[in-house]
Amino acid sequence: MNIYLSHLTALRFWRAWSILRPLSLREFHGMGKVASADLFPSSLYQTSMVLRDCAITDRDVCGTLDLLPKMPELRFCLRDCTDEFDAQPWHILHDDKAGVKSTALIARHRSRLDFPRGSFVRLAEGLFICAPELVFVQMASSLSFGELLALGYEMCGCYPRMTQKDVPLVRRPLTTPNRLIAYTTRLRGARGAKLARTVAKQVRAKSGSVMETELAAVAFTSECYGGLGIAEALINAPVALSERARQITRSSWVVLDFYWPDAHFGIEYNGRDSHASAEQQDRDSRKRDGLMVDGIETITLTNSQFQDTKECTKLLDRTSYRAGKRRRKRSEAHASVHRKLRYQVGKFHRRHFPH
Repeated sequence: MNIYLSHLTALRFWRAWSILRPLSLREFHGMGKVASADLFPSSLYQTSMVLRDCAITDRDVCGTLDLLPKMPELRFCLRDCTDEFDAQPWHILHDDKAGVKSTALIARHRSRLDFPRGSFVRLAEGLFICAPELVFVQMASSLSFGELLALGYEMCGCYPRMTQKDVPLVRRPLTTPNRLIAYTTRLRGARGAKLARTVAKQVRAKSGSVMETELAAVAFTSECYGGLGIAEALINAPVALSERARQITRSSWVVLDFYWPDAHFGIEYNGRDSHASAEQQDRDSRKRDGLMVDGIETITLTNSQFQDTKECTKLLDRTSYRAGKRRRKRSEAHASVHRKLRYQVGKFHRRHFPH
């Protein structure tokens, strides 16, 4: 029999998988605007588009899990499926005609949809897991617009993982905004698919942290959904330096959190709001001076500035104007929708990234 892990269980699995298969910061910054397809699960495992011979009962599910091969990577990821937060049931997908009630151990989700290609990833004999794009749609049935937006940024980003031997590592991205858009367009009739399609169009790739996601979600999301709709920027963009700038920065290139190439302007988001070490202050100063030599101006946005909605809005609007995008006066109702978006994105991060 086959187990098809889905919903929150699948999300937790892919989070653990992205931690276990990290990228170096150099690989992350070198990805460009679109990550290569060979980074994603669908390129590393066999995939399927059908539900077949589904395990449904508690006995069948537990029996199949017990028979899985003792693969270290698989065991590591499966362990994290239920250890996060409190004891959660296994979420599984099935196509059985008869309704089967969920239990404390197994949360069952019945579906008779025609799934697009690559919807299920085969991890081992008898074990399939919903692909990240399908998980995004599944989570739309239980998340608000802003929460789903935060999830999309996470899936398309590379959040910090750990440091080993002075080599910073980040989580592997699970998908891209274009892949989310394409998948949600092909999947019809699924609960949450309409919201998922709408949100996918607002997701931007290459966020490197929760803080960057919150700023990007506020800045680049369309005004009708509560964002500011400012001019598009490159996120975590590597900027090559001139010879003179290299001498100042002691590096051939630097990375800007948000960069508008045509405007020669960038924003660095410092969410710590604390005094950096003397060494960090020196690096930041040399980075600013080197960029200035090459005609690129940068400013630092602190967490306190971000939390001050009015100040943050003015700063981002000025940046957008500088990048060549004029805006019409926002309606009075926008302020309420904007606060709602901020709250929803923050709510997701408080729940899933509490530290």
